Amino acid sequence: MEKYRKSILEYNDVREVADFAKEEGRAEGLEVGRAEGLEKGIETIAHNCLKKGLPIETIQEITGLTIEQINALK
Repeated sequence: MEKYRKSILEYNDVREVADFAKEEGRAEGLEVGRAEGLEKGIETIAHNCLKKGLPIETIQEITGLTIEQINALK
């Protein structure tokens, strides 16, 4: 009976660690996804500004992108 109880405790410990790791991974994935989405959104805005003929310096001020990043969107 003692071995059974110990086995159950060990199983619960492993399960809790796995659940915690899964939640940490999910949180990290969401953070990375948001950052990538924001970056793509800013690039889309810069690209649209270029299509409208805004000066690169203005686009740089609006988006925070470098001139090289903006030129790469052309």
